[in-house]
Amino acid sequence: MESSAQIRAAATKLFAAHGFEGVSLQTIADEVGVAKQTLLYHYPSKDALRRAVVDQVFEHWRRTLPAVLQAITRDQRRFSALTEELIRFFAHDRNRALLLARELLDNPGDTMRLMAQSLRPWILLVAEYIREGQKLGHIRQDVDPEPYVLHVIIMVIASVANLSAVAAVLGSADGDTKLPERRYLDELVRVTHTALFVR
Repeated sequence: MESSAQIRAAATKLFAAHGFEGVSLQTIADEVGVAKQTLLYHYPSKDALRRAVVDQVFEHWRRTLPAVLQAITRDQRRFSALTEELIRFFAHDRNRALLLARELLDNPGDTMRLMAQSLRPWILLVAEYIREGQKLGHIRQDVDPEPYVLHVIIMVIASVANLSAVAAVLGSADGDTKLPERRYLDELVRVTHTALFVR
């Protein structure tokens, strides 16, 4: 892996764990095993590195979206499949969810702007599916499509970012963390589905 990619990977992990303000460029350089000047050669400032890290998460998301959209079937299952694919994307590397959750709290305007730029076509497409369902009477008329999609995205990010606390709260008799996490995420899928469809 080239130095710039190693720097981004280390910065993603450290920003996710400690927040942007809680990590120095020297800490990131030490994590990668390069001189701080090498880091600054690739990223001339901490803000430039932050932007590259957040951009990379969204770029990876944009590349993943075609697979997400293929997972959407023609029936009610399409929206559950969509939520499940979003969960898989963030659960595959929880640092993505942790980083975006921190950025949404620490830097909401810029993060929402980036989210809108990166995801707008996809959000509009899913919103159109919702409108079609409303015309057919399958989807609740009081659902506002674009805000609904944004709520789902933010709920998935927040839910995956907080998975480490789920096992402690829900517990498991045998100490298995996967069962409480699975129950928690399954309930998220159920909630997003129930909020959308007419019974």
